[in-house]
Amino acid sequence: MTLALNFDWLTNLLAILFVVACLYDARYDEYGTLTLSAALMSLAVMAIELFLKPAFDMAL
Repeated sequence: MTLALNFDWLTNLLAILFVVACLYDARYDEYGTLTLSAALMSLAVMAIELFLKPAFDMAL
């Protein structure tokens, strides 16, 4: 249950993915699609953490 409500590991994983995507895009991709998709995934996780975590905390 603790792992399900702890978003820190997922945020750290997405931060690493974002850095790798930036490095890959800087070398190989001219449009930056990996960087944009990694940034959107990170924003989605942050939004879930911001809006849903208080609801889980109140339910517990």
